[in-house]
Amino acid sequence: MDFDCVGEALRMRAFLFLAGMILFSLLLGTGVLGVLYGRESRKLHMADRLLAGFMAILGLAEAAHLVAVFLGRSFSDIVLLFVVGMAALSVFSAGVWIWLWTFGKERRVSSRKGAEVTPFVAGLFLVFALSVIYQIVTMTSGDSVYRTGDMMVETVESFLETDVIYLVNPLTGRAYEGGVPLRIRIIGLPSLYGMLCRIFGLDAVELVWRLMPLFTLLMSYLAFWLLARTFFAEKNDRRKRLLFMALVAVVFCVGNYLYGMDGFGLLCCGARGVTLRGAVFLPYAFGAALRHKWRLAGLCILAEVCVVWTLYGMGACLAVTLGMAALRMWRKSRVRSFPEIGEE
Repeated sequence: MDFDCVGEALRMRAFLFLAGMILFSLLLGTGVLGVLYGRESRKLHMADRLLAGFMAILGLAEAAHLVAVFLGRSFSDIVLLFVVGMAALSVFSAGVWIWLWTFGKERRVSSRKGAEVTPFVAGLFLVFALSVIYQIVTMTSGDSVYRTGDMMVETVESFLETDVIYLVNPLTGRAYEGGVPLRIRIIGLPSLYGMLCRIFGLDAVELVWRLMPLFTLLMSYLAFWLLARTFFAEKNDRRKRLLFMALVAVVFCVGNYLYGMDGFGLLCCGARGVTLRGAVFLPYAFGAALRHKWRLAGLCILAEVCVVWTLYGMGACLAVTLGMAALRMWRKSRVRSFPEIGEE
């Protein structure tokens, strides 16, 4: 066997997976935001489109997964259903894109100049870049002890091998004796990973342990970047934004030492639903609430439902959104003349 050829094929499939996820997220996010905000969605950041598109992919996978759970369809059937749904939503999103950018009002030409590169700015960027490189190397090299016997990988592999959903115990290879609780069966994250493995020709271990954590890391930084833009909305606050992102990157690196920390989740188990919730959905929901983009916060609430067990912490995004809404109502009733947070 030519291992060089095998390695090259794996790298090509990995590249296609990451590029495909980014492109489809961007396209689907344009359609989702167009439906939610109409032409006003043009004012939203590209990161909003990528995050909204990723949550749309999660929603499609969850819908296909529920078809298998409640209608008894095979895994191959829901892969086909997922592909058809992605194609239909892509065509719709392309139409929305044309409507927004061709027949809408002319976009304003940005006159912003690049930020002055000072030693301080260069140092911040170096800290951020080195931290991200360290995280990528940690995710892609070697096998973490924590990952050994990963139930997510074994569940995905059982879906791929048996062509059924939650009917065969991945640990024993036999049917479940007492069945699987509904609170577990309704979670569509393993089905999403299995469908992505089937579509891109990837191994479950490669997807769950390496590629999906890289994509989760990207989504997390996008969510925190939008948070930085909200905290420091003035044009001359770019240094503060970079400082914020550098601190976030360092915290992720340092937080790798303890189970339950966001850094540990990103670097050791980035494909888990609790990691997606803590590192992507929660900061995005918080930032969306600060910007008063409540529909985006609603997307985070729905996305969390798709990836976290119903009896294992579901509702964190809902709690954050309700808390921010209550805080806004209280502030408006107390100090009506106070400027809005996050207005740009």
